Amino acid sequence: MTKLVPFGVFVRIEEKENGFEGLVHNTALDDGHPDHQQLAVRVGDALPVKILGIDPARRRITLSHRQAISVGQDEPGA
Repeated sequence: MTKLVPFGVFVRIEEKENGFEGLVHNTALDDGHPDHQQLAVRVGDALPVKILGIDPARRRITLSHRQAISVGQDEPGA
């Protein structure tokens, strides 16, 4: 995670210093924690995310933490 903002968090999805970053909106952080201040996250933390959309014209990547962690819960034996 690279930055906390009032509407969500920015996450670097490429392992480079100036790698691609995307936004995880507060509503996509976690089921029980729509406000990132309630979710124990800090800049520098690793946060699993799922890419929901890419908008090259606006240079935006939309991400979801909630959907990334629900994938493992939906699999048999998880």
